Amino acid sequence: MLVSKNNKLMRALLWLPAKLYELGVRLRVVAYETEYLKQTRLDATVISVGNLTLGGAGKTPMVDYIARYLRSEGHSVAVLTRGYARESSGMRVLKDSEADDLSSISYREFGDEPLMLARSLKDVPIVVNKNRSEGGQWALDKLGSEVLVLDDGYQHLALARDLNLLLLDATDPLGGFEMPPFGRLREPLYGIKRADAVIVTRADRAFDQAQVHAIIRFHCGEKVPVMYFYSSIASLRHLASDEVYDVAELAGWNVAVACGIGNPVAFTEDILQVGINIVSESFFADHHPFIQQDLERITRDARDAGADAIVTTEKDAVRLEGLTHGDIPIYAARLELQSEDEVRLKSLLLRTVTVRRKR
Repeated sequence: MLVSKNNKLMRALLWLPAKLYELGVRLRVVAYETEYLKQTRLDATVISVGNLTLGGAGKTPMVDYIARYLRSEGHSVAVLTRGYARESSGMRVLKDSEADDLSSISYREFGDEPLMLARSLKDVPIVVNKNRSEGGQWALDKLGSEVLVLDDGYQHLALARDLNLLLLDATDPLGGFEMPPFGRLREPLYGIKRADAVIVTRADRAFDQAQVHAIIRFHCGEKVPVMYFYSSIASLRHLASDEVYDVAELAGWNVAVACGIGNPVAFTEDILQVGINIVSESFFADHHPFIQQDLERITRDARDAGADAIVTTEKDAVRLEGLTHGDIPIYAARLELQSEDEVRLKSLLLRTVTVRRKR
């Protein structure tokens, strides 16, 4: 829980522990910058996608977008991810062979985001390992991967990368300028300087673009490109039948929203923007492991509110599998990334792969 600036006593009590934590983060960054701690460099193109703030900034959809595009260009791609909140340890691999059946796999072993990516990406293995260098080397040796997309990798400094993409969420791009418990920054703001390109996500929302641009330029100079992306709901998947419906078919419906993600408010705004009405909201912590009682309460609240359906995210959908659904249908919203900067990003990705090959 973040501490309000108005709660002076709590801020005073937590100030020293917070500053000691921040000092530890700063020292770790300096250790890598001075090469006191050595980075591992793999014989492949490594593209990192990450952010500066706690919570969702659209990293997973961007990883999906990048891996899908590079695979379509004929490159052998693998995604490296930690598999946050999984119940297993060590390395796990999704889709390392064409025979893999993902329908019966539980997110508890691999993590919700890796399983979601594996089901979305065709012919792209998902390597789950806290040690991203070890996972990347395995992908090189066993799969012949030439491009490794590092999911949530901005603070994973142990692995050298050829392209460091920093995502800033337009709804809270700078995390209150402070680290927890006073703000949402994962590291001090000067960490922006490590970015090779900055991508502002949810850029269709109102935000202080001049301030964000000025801070980026202060830390990065003029050479680092800044791009603007946003997402919209393109379709909805019925969880029971797996049928996919165009979003226009649900326009005007009254729905109950249920999700456990980093930025649930942004998700509700996505739903409202496509003409779907929200009559009930059930928000859980990010990566919440749903149990039957959770779904029964969601369904009960939806029924009491007169909802025609329950709408959740694809990330939440993998955590609802195996539960008994009630009498109200559940749909997973499928997001589509859009931007006028698509050509710039794709050119940057291809140029990075080409330069790395030459090296």
